[in-house]
Amino acid sequence: MTMAPAPAVGQPVDRVDGPAKVTGSARYSAEITVPGTTYAAIVGARTARGRITRIDTSEAENAEGVLTVLTHHNLPKLATEPRLGLSLFGHAAAGQSFFPMQDDLVHYYGQPVALVIADSLERAQYASRLVHVHYERGASTTTLDEGRGEAYEPEAIFAGFIPGRSARGDVDAGLAAASTRLSATFRLAANHHNPIEPSATTAVWDGDRLTLHDSTQGVVATQTTVAQHLGIPRSQVRVLTRFVGGGFGCKAAIWPHVTLAAMAARRVGRPVKLVLTREQMFTSCGHREEQEQHIEIGATDEGRLTALRHHKLSLTSPFDEWAEPSLGMAGQVYACPNYEGVYRLVRGNTMTPTFPRGPGEISGMFALECVWTNSPTSSASTRSNCGCATTPRSIRSAAIPGPATVPWSATGVERGVSDGRSAIGDRARGERGTG
Repeated sequence: MTMAPAPAVGQPVDRVDGPAKVTGSARYSAEITVPGTTYAAIVGARTARGRITRIDTSEAENAEGVLTVLTHHNLPKLATEPRLGLSLFGHAAAGQSFFPMQDDLVHYYGQPVALVIADSLERAQYASRLVHVHYERGASTTTLDEGRGEAYEPEAIFAGFIPGRSARGDVDAGLAAASTRLSATFRLAANHHNPIEPSATTAVWDGDRLTLHDSTQGVVATQTTVAQHLGIPRSQVRVLTRFVGGGFGCKAAIWPHVTLAAMAARRVGRPVKLVLTREQMFTSCGHREEQEQHIEIGATDEGRLTALRHHKLSLTSPFDEWAEPSLGMAGQVYACPNYEGVYRLVRGNTMTPTFPRGPGEISGMFALECVWTNSPTSSASTRSNCGCATTPRSIRSAAIPGPATVPWSATGVERGVSDGRSAIGDRARGERGTG
Protein backbone atom coordinates (compact mmCIF):
# COMPACT_ATOMS: atom_id res chain seq x y z
CA MET A 1 0.00 0.00 0.00
CA THR A 2 1.39 3.39 -1.01
CA MET A 3 1.15 6.03 1.63
CA ALA A 4 0.35 9.57 0.49
CA PRO A 5 3.05 12.04 1.51
CA ALA A 6 2.16 14.30 4.38
CA PRO A 7 1.44 17.87 3.27
CA ALA A 8 4.41 20.18 3.83
CA VAL A 9 2.85 23.53 2.95
CA GLY A 10 2.17 25.52 6.08
CA GLN A 11 4.02 23.06 8.32
CA PRO A 12 7.28 23.73 10.20
CA VAL A 13 10.13 21.89 8.48
CA ASP A 14 13.60 21.45 9.92
CA ARG A 15 16.41 22.60 7.62
CA VAL A 16 18.83 19.74 7.03
CA ASP A 17 21.78 22.17 7.13
CA GLY A 18 20.50 24.06 10.16
CA PRO A 19 22.40 22.27 12.96
CA ALA A 20 25.73 22.50 11.14
CA LYS A 21 25.32 26.21 10.53
CA VAL A 22 24.22 27.21 14.01
CA THR A 23 26.84 25.06 15.76
CA GLY A 24 29.71 26.30 13.59
CA SER A 25 30.55 22.88 12.18
CA ALA A 26 29.56 23.80 8.60
CA ARG A 27 32.61 24.01 6.34
CA TYR A 28 32.38 26.66 3.65
CA SER A 29 34.38 26.62 0.44
CA ALA A 30 37.23 28.76 1.79
CA GLU A 31 37.56 26.34 4.71
CA ILE A 32 38.22 23.30 2.53
CA THR A 33 41.95 22.60 2.70
CA VAL A 34 43.28 19.48 1.00
CA PRO A 35 46.82 18.13 1.44
CA GLY A 36 49.43 20.19 -0.39
CA THR A 37 47.21 23.28 -0.76
CA THR A 38 48.87 26.45 -2.02
CA TYR A 39 47.39 29.93 -1.98
CA ALA A 40 46.76 32.53 -4.67
CA ALA A 41 46.50 36.30 -4.36
CA ILE A 42 45.15 38.55 -7.10
CA VAL A 43 46.93 41.76 -8.09
CA GLY A 44 44.25 44.19 -9.27
CA ALA A 45 44.68 47.05 -11.73
CA ARG A 46 45.07 50.48 -10.15
CA THR A 47 43.65 52.37 -13.09
CA ALA A 48 40.16 52.30 -14.59
CA ARG A 49 41.36 52.26 -18.18
CA GLY A 50 44.69 51.89 -19.91
CA ARG A 51 47.37 49.55 -21.12
CA ILE A 52 50.04 47.71 -19.18
CA THR A 53 53.42 48.87 -20.43
CA ARG A 54 55.52 46.79 -18.05
CA ILE A 55 55.10 44.27 -15.22
CA ASP A 56 58.06 43.62 -12.96
CA THR A 57 57.52 40.35 -11.11
CA SER A 58 61.14 39.60 -10.19
CA GLU A 59 60.91 40.76 -6.59
CA ALA A 60 57.70 38.79 -6.02
CA GLU A 61 59.10 35.66 -7.67
CA ASN A 62 62.14 35.76 -5.40
CA ALA A 63 60.09 36.19 -2.23
CA GLU A 64 60.12 33.28 0.21
CA GLY A 65 57.52 30.61 -0.49
CA VAL A 66 56.43 31.92 -3.88
CA LEU A 67 55.88 29.20 -6.48
CA THR A 68 55.02 31.34 -9.51
CA VAL A 69 53.55 34.62 -10.67
CA LEU A 70 51.11 34.57 -13.55
CA THR A 71 50.49 37.56 -15.83
CA HIS A 72 49.25 38.07 -19.37
CA HIS A 73 52.75 37.09 -20.51
CA ASN A 74 52.57 33.50 -19.26
CA LEU A 75 48.92 32.68 -18.54
CA PRO A 76 47.57 30.24 -21.18
CA LYS A 77 44.85 31.49 -23.52
CA LEU A 78 41.31 30.33 -22.93
CA ALA A 79 40.07 27.55 -25.15
CA THR A 80 36.77 29.39 -25.63
CA GLU A 81 36.06 33.10 -25.34
CA PRO A 82 33.66 33.77 -22.46
CA ARG A 83 30.12 34.73 -23.32
CA LEU A 84 27.77 36.46 -20.92
CA GLY A 85 25.12 33.99 -19.84
CA LEU A 86 22.44 33.34 -17.23
CA SER A 87 22.88 30.51 -14.74
CA LEU A 88 19.13 29.96 -14.60
CA PHE A 89 19.21 27.36 -17.37
CA GLY A 90 22.14 25.16 -16.34
CA HIS A 91 24.31 26.32 -19.24
CA ALA A 92 27.65 28.11 -19.26
CA ALA A 93 27.12 31.37 -17.39
CA ALA A 94 30.15 33.62 -17.50
CA GLY A 95 29.50 36.82 -15.58
CA GLN A 96 30.98 38.87 -18.41
CA SER A 97 32.22 38.48 -21.98
CA PHE A 98 35.75 39.26 -20.90
CA PHE A 99 38.53 37.30 -19.22
CA PRO A 100 41.49 39.12 -17.66
CA MET A 101 45.20 38.50 -18.18
CA GLN A 102 44.76 37.57 -21.82
CA ASP A 103 46.34 40.79 -23.12
CA ASP A 104 47.77 44.08 -21.83
CA LEU A 105 44.50 46.08 -21.81
CA VAL A 106 42.84 47.32 -18.62
CA HIS A 107 39.10 47.93 -18.77
CA TYR A 108 38.20 48.57 -15.12
CA TYR A 109 39.74 49.26 -11.73
CA GLY A 110 40.53 46.07 -9.84
CA GLN A 111 40.73 43.92 -12.99
CA PRO A 112 43.17 41.05 -12.27
CA VAL A 113 46.53 41.78 -13.89
CA ALA A 114 48.65 39.23 -12.01
CA LEU A 115 48.22 36.18 -9.79
CA VAL A 116 50.77 35.19 -7.15
CA ILE A 117 50.84 31.59 -5.89
CA ALA A 118 52.74 30.74 -2.70
CA ASP A 119 52.88 28.07 0.00
CA SER A 120 50.92 30.17 2.49
CA LEU A 121 48.24 32.83 2.31
CA GLU A 122 50.40 35.38 4.10
CA ARG A 123 53.30 34.86 1.70
CA ALA A 124 51.05 35.11 -1.33
CA GLN A 125 49.49 38.34 -0.07
CA TYR A 126 52.87 39.82 0.81
CA ALA A 127 54.40 38.92 -2.56
CA SER A 128 51.39 40.36 -4.39
CA ARG A 129 52.46 43.77 -3.10
CA LEU A 130 55.88 43.23 -4.67
CA VAL A 131 54.47 43.06 -8.21
CA HIS A 132 55.10 46.41 -9.88
CA VAL A 133 52.74 47.29 -12.72
CA HIS A 134 53.26 50.28 -15.00
CA TYR A 135 50.39 51.69 -17.05
CA GLU A 136 49.70 53.97 -19.92
CA ARG A 137 46.52 55.47 -18.53
CA GLY A 138 43.54 56.40 -20.67
CA ALA A 139 40.48 58.57 -20.17
CA SER A 140 37.83 56.61 -18.30
CA THR A 141 34.07 56.71 -17.83
CA THR A 142 32.98 55.59 -14.39
CA THR A 143 29.66 57.39 -13.82
CA LEU A 144 26.49 57.98 -15.79
CA ASP A 145 27.10 61.70 -15.90
CA GLU A 146 30.51 61.22 -17.48
CA GLY A 147 29.03 59.19 -20.34
CA ARG A 148 25.51 60.56 -20.62
CA GLY A 149 26.21 62.11 -24.01
CA GLU A 150 27.14 58.70 -25.42
CA ALA A 151 24.05 56.88 -24.19
CA TYR A 152 22.33 54.58 -26.68
CA GLU A 153 19.37 52.23 -26.89
CA PRO A 154 20.43 48.56 -27.13
CA GLU A 155 18.53 45.94 -29.04
CA ALA A 156 18.42 43.75 -25.93
CA ILE A 157 19.71 43.62 -22.34
CA PHE A 158 20.15 40.96 -19.65
CA ALA A 159 22.33 38.64 -21.74
CA GLY A 160 20.01 39.16 -24.72
CA PHE A 161 16.85 37.89 -23.00
CA ILE A 162 15.04 41.21 -22.52
CA PRO A 163 14.25 43.57 -25.44
CA GLY A 164 15.63 47.07 -25.16
CA ARG A 165 12.22 48.58 -25.87
CA SER A 166 8.64 47.48 -25.25
CA ALA A 167 5.52 49.46 -25.98
CA ARG A 168 1.78 49.34 -26.52
CA GLY A 169 -0.62 52.03 -27.64
CA ASP A 170 0.40 55.66 -28.10
CA VAL A 171 2.00 57.20 -25.01
CA ASP A 172 2.18 60.73 -26.41
CA ALA A 173 -1.52 60.66 -27.20
CA GLY A 174 -2.29 59.21 -23.79
CA LEU A 175 -0.34 61.96 -22.06
CA ALA A 176 -2.00 64.63 -24.18
CA ALA A 177 -5.44 63.29 -23.23
CA ALA A 178 -4.63 63.16 -19.52
CA SER A 179 -6.12 65.69 -17.15
CA THR A 180 -3.37 64.97 -14.61
CA ARG A 181 0.28 64.19 -15.26
CA LEU A 182 3.04 63.07 -12.93
CA SER A 183 6.73 63.09 -13.71
CA ALA A 184 9.74 62.12 -11.63
CA THR A 185 13.36 61.07 -12.04
CA PHE A 186 15.19 58.76 -9.64
CA ARG A 187 18.95 58.22 -9.36
CA LEU A 188 20.13 54.94 -7.84
CA ALA A 189 23.75 54.42 -6.84
CA ALA A 190 25.51 51.15 -7.63
CA ASN A 191 24.89 48.44 -5.01
CA HIS A 192 27.36 45.70 -4.10
CA HIS A 193 26.32 42.33 -2.68
CA ASN A 194 29.18 41.64 -0.24
CA PRO A 195 27.82 38.58 1.60
CA ILE A 196 29.58 37.53 4.81
CA GLU A 197 31.35 34.71 2.95
CA PRO A 198 33.53 36.12 0.15
CA SER A 199 33.78 34.21 -3.11
CA ALA A 200 36.30 31.39 -2.81
CA THR A 201 37.59 28.51 -4.93
CA THR A 202 39.93 25.62 -4.21
CA ALA A 203 41.06 23.88 -7.40
CA VAL A 204 42.45 20.33 -7.31
CA TRP A 205 43.73 18.42 -10.35
CA ASP A 206 43.95 14.63 -10.39
CA GLY A 207 45.48 13.84 -13.76
CA ASP A 208 43.10 15.37 -16.31
CA ARG A 209 40.22 15.63 -13.86
CA LEU A 210 39.46 18.82 -11.97
CA THR A 211 37.64 19.21 -8.66
CA LEU A 212 36.48 22.67 -7.61
CA HIS A 213 35.40 23.49 -4.08
CA ASP A 214 33.59 26.67 -5.02
CA SER A 215 31.27 29.13 -3.34
CA THR A 216 28.61 29.18 -6.03
CA GLN A 217 24.86 29.36 -6.40
CA GLY A 218 24.99 27.07 -9.46
CA VAL A 219 27.28 24.03 -9.49
CA VAL A 220 26.25 22.99 -13.02
CA ALA A 221 26.85 26.48 -14.37
CA THR A 222 30.29 26.51 -12.73
CA GLN A 223 31.10 23.08 -14.12
CA THR A 224 30.03 23.98 -17.65
CA THR A 225 31.66 27.41 -17.71
CA VAL A 226 35.06 26.29 -16.43
CA ALA A 227 35.08 23.25 -18.74
CA GLN A 228 34.48 25.53 -21.73
CA HIS A 229 37.18 27.97 -20.63
CA LEU A 230 39.73 25.17 -20.27
CA GLY A 231 38.63 23.20 -23.32
CA ILE A 232 37.97 19.96 -21.45
CA PRO A 233 34.86 17.75 -21.30
CA ARG A 234 32.34 18.76 -18.67
CA SER A 235 32.48 15.23 -17.29
CA GLN A 236 36.05 15.92 -16.17
CA VAL A 237 35.02 18.79 -13.90
CA ARG A 238 33.46 18.17 -10.50
CA VAL A 239 32.08 21.07 -8.46
CA LEU A 240 31.41 20.73 -4.74
CA THR A 241 29.54 23.35 -2.73
CA ARG A 242 28.48 22.19 0.70
CA PHE A 243 27.36 25.55 2.07
CA VAL A 244 27.03 29.07 0.72
CA GLY A 245 27.47 31.90 3.19
CA GLY A 246 25.25 34.33 1.33
CA GLY A 247 25.20 35.15 -2.35
CA PHE A 248 22.39 37.58 -3.18
CA GLY A 249 23.15 37.03 -6.88
CA CYS A 250 26.90 37.63 -7.00
CA LYS A 251 27.53 33.87 -6.85
CA ALA A 252 24.97 33.04 -9.54
CA ALA A 253 27.28 33.99 -12.42
CA ILE A 254 30.74 32.48 -12.90
CA TRP A 255 33.52 35.03 -12.50
CA PRO A 256 37.14 34.85 -13.71
CA HIS A 257 38.68 33.95 -10.34
CA VAL A 258 37.20 30.43 -10.54
CA THR A 259 38.96 29.57 -13.80
CA LEU A 260 42.10 31.43 -12.68
CA ALA A 261 42.33 29.12 -9.66
CA ALA A 262 42.09 26.08 -11.93
CA MET A 263 44.74 27.45 -14.30
CA ALA A 264 47.05 28.24 -11.39
CA ALA A 265 46.64 24.75 -9.91
CA ARG A 266 47.51 23.17 -13.24
CA ARG A 267 50.59 25.39 -13.51
CA VAL A 268 52.05 24.58 -10.06
CA GLY A 269 50.88 20.95 -10.01
CA ARG A 270 49.29 21.39 -6.57
CA PRO A 271 45.88 22.42 -5.22
CA VAL A 272 45.32 26.18 -5.21
CA LYS A 273 42.97 28.09 -2.94
CA LEU A 274 41.87 31.54 -4.11
CA VAL A 275 39.73 33.66 -1.77
CA LEU A 276 38.69 37.16 -2.78
CA THR A 277 39.53 39.86 -0.27
CA ARG A 278 36.79 42.13 0.99
CA GLU A 279 38.11 44.91 -1.26
CA GLN A 280 38.10 42.58 -4.27
CA MET A 281 34.45 41.72 -3.64
CA PHE A 282 33.69 45.22 -4.94
CA THR A 283 35.48 44.65 -8.27
CA SER A 284 35.34 40.91 -8.98
CA CYS A 285 31.80 39.53 -8.91
CA GLY A 286 29.40 42.10 -10.32
CA HIS A 287 27.03 44.60 -8.73
CA ARG A 288 23.71 46.34 -9.29
CA GLU A 289 24.56 49.04 -11.80
CA GLU A 290 24.32 52.78 -11.28
CA GLN A 291 21.04 53.78 -12.90
CA GLU A 292 18.59 56.59 -13.53
CA GLN A 293 14.87 56.04 -14.02
CA HIS A 294 12.48 58.61 -15.44
CA ILE A 295 8.73 58.08 -15.21
CA GLU A 296 5.84 60.01 -16.76
CA ILE A 297 2.24 59.13 -15.93
CA GLY A 298 -1.02 60.46 -17.33
CA ALA A 299 -4.41 59.93 -15.71
CA THR A 300 -8.04 60.99 -15.97
CA ASP A 301 -9.87 63.02 -13.33
CA GLU A 302 -11.16 59.70 -12.00
CA GLY A 303 -7.57 58.47 -11.54
CA ARG A 304 -7.53 55.96 -14.39
CA LEU A 305 -4.18 55.70 -16.13
CA THR A 306 -4.03 56.92 -19.72
CA ALA A 307 -0.25 56.64 -20.25
CA LEU A 308 2.90 55.37 -18.58
CA ARG A 309 6.39 56.11 -19.88
CA HIS A 310 9.27 54.47 -18.01
CA HIS A 311 12.83 55.06 -19.24
CA LYS A 312 15.95 53.70 -17.62
CA LEU A 313 19.60 54.69 -18.11
CA SER A 314 22.26 52.24 -16.88
CA LEU A 315 26.05 52.14 -16.67
CA THR A 316 27.28 48.91 -18.25
CA SER A 317 30.70 47.51 -19.09
CA PRO A 318 32.73 48.04 -22.28
CA PHE A 319 31.97 44.50 -23.47
CA ASP A 320 28.37 43.65 -22.43
CA GLU A 321 24.94 45.26 -22.73
CA TRP A 322 23.65 44.68 -19.22
CA ALA A 323 20.90 46.33 -17.24
CA GLU A 324 18.77 44.70 -14.61
CA PRO A 325 15.21 44.34 -16.00
CA SER A 326 13.52 47.07 -13.99
CA LEU A 327 10.71 47.90 -16.43
CA GLY A 328 8.92 44.57 -16.79
CA MET A 329 7.04 44.44 -13.51
CA ALA A 330 6.40 48.19 -13.44
CA GLY A 331 4.82 47.94 -16.89
CA GLN A 332 2.38 45.22 -15.83
CA VAL A 333 1.24 45.86 -12.30
CA TYR A 334 -1.25 48.60 -13.25
CA ALA A 335 -3.52 48.44 -16.27
CA CYS A 336 -2.67 51.15 -18.77
CA PRO A 337 -3.52 51.18 -22.49
CA ASN A 338 -0.50 53.24 -23.50
CA TYR A 339 2.90 52.13 -22.24
CA GLU A 340 6.51 52.68 -23.24
CA GLY A 341 9.51 51.10 -21.53
CA VAL A 342 12.98 51.89 -22.87
CA TYR A 343 16.43 50.89 -21.66
CA ARG A 344 19.42 53.05 -22.54
CA LEU A 345 23.04 52.26 -21.76
CA VAL A 346 26.28 54.08 -21.15
CA ARG A 347 29.42 52.03 -21.70
CA GLY A 348 31.70 52.65 -18.75
CA ASN A 349 34.91 51.35 -17.25
CA THR A 350 33.39 48.84 -14.91
CA MET A 351 33.02 45.11 -14.88
CA THR A 352 29.71 43.81 -16.17
CA PRO A 353 26.94 44.29 -13.57
CA THR A 354 24.95 41.25 -12.51
CA PHE A 355 21.96 39.92 -10.59
CA PRO A 356 21.33 41.64 -7.28
CA ARG A 357 18.69 40.37 -4.91
CA GLY A 358 15.29 40.97 -6.53
CA PRO A 359 16.90 41.83 -9.88
CA GLY A 360 14.93 44.61 -11.54
CA GLU A 361 11.69 44.28 -9.63
CA ILE A 362 13.02 46.16 -6.61
CA SER A 363 14.45 49.17 -8.43
CA GLY A 364 11.63 49.41 -10.99
CA MET A 365 8.80 49.17 -8.48
CA PHE A 366 10.61 51.48 -6.07
CA ALA A 367 10.64 54.21 -8.70
CA LEU A 368 7.02 53.65 -9.77
CA GLU A 369 5.62 53.53 -6.25
CA CYS A 370 7.60 56.63 -5.24
CA VAL A 371 5.86 58.55 -8.01
CA TRP A 372 2.54 57.96 -6.27
CA THR A 373 4.00 59.00 -2.93
CA ASN A 374 6.25 61.94 -3.66
CA SER A 375 5.41 63.55 -7.01
CA PRO A 376 3.76 66.94 -7.26
CA THR A 377 0.63 66.93 -9.40
CA SER A 378 0.69 68.57 -12.82
CA SER A 379 -2.73 68.85 -14.43
CA ALA A 380 -4.40 70.64 -17.30
CA SER A 381 -6.66 72.38 -14.84
CA THR A 382 -3.71 73.40 -12.68
CA ARG A 383 -1.99 74.90 -15.69
CA SER A 384 -5.19 76.92 -16.25
CA ASN A 385 -5.05 78.14 -12.64
CA CYS A 386 -8.06 76.02 -11.73
CA GLY A 387 -8.29 73.49 -8.92
CA CYS A 388 -7.79 69.79 -9.48
CA ALA A 389 -8.84 67.19 -6.97
CA THR A 390 -6.80 64.40 -8.53
CA THR A 391 -3.70 63.55 -6.45
CA PRO A 392 -0.95 60.94 -6.95
CA ARG A 393 -2.58 58.88 -4.22
CA SER A 394 -6.00 58.94 -5.84
CA ILE A 395 -4.49 57.92 -9.18
CA ARG A 396 -2.94 54.83 -7.65
CA SER A 397 -6.17 54.03 -5.85
CA ALA A 398 -8.11 54.16 -9.11
CA ALA A 399 -5.51 52.41 -11.27
CA ILE A 400 -6.88 48.95 -12.05
CA PRO A 401 -4.37 46.22 -11.13
CA GLY A 402 -3.37 43.90 -13.93
CA PRO A 403 -1.75 44.20 -17.36
CA ALA A 404 -3.50 45.38 -20.47
CA THR A 405 -2.64 42.17 -22.32
CA VAL A 406 -3.10 39.10 -20.10
CA PRO A 407 -5.43 39.52 -17.10
CA TRP A 408 -4.32 38.38 -13.66
CA SER A 409 -6.12 35.32 -12.30
CA ALA A 410 -6.35 37.16 -8.97
CA THR A 411 -4.99 40.32 -7.42
CA GLY A 412 -4.74 41.74 -3.94
CA VAL A 413 -3.36 45.14 -4.80
CA GLU A 414 -6.47 47.18 -4.02
CA ARG A 415 -7.08 45.39 -0.75
CA GLY A 416 -3.39 45.62 0.12
CA VAL A 417 -3.34 49.38 -0.39
CA SER A 418 -6.50 49.79 1.65
CA ASP A 419 -5.33 47.57 4.50
CA GLY A 420 -1.94 49.25 4.48
CA ARG A 421 -3.48 52.67 4.91
CA SER A 422 -5.58 51.47 7.78
CA ALA A 423 -2.60 49.86 9.45
CA ILE A 424 -0.24 52.83 9.24
CA GLY A 425 -2.78 55.58 9.70
CA ASP A 426 -3.30 57.36 6.41
CA ARG A 427 -5.08 60.39 7.83
CA ALA A 428 -1.94 62.42 8.51
CA ARG A 429 -0.47 61.59 5.11
CA GLY A 430 -3.72 62.54 3.40
CA GLU A 431 -3.62 65.96 5.02
CA ARG A 432 -0.23 66.47 3.37
CA GLY A 433 -1.68 65.53 -0.01
CA THR A 434 0.57 62.54 -0.56
CA GLY A 435 -0.05 58.83 -0.95
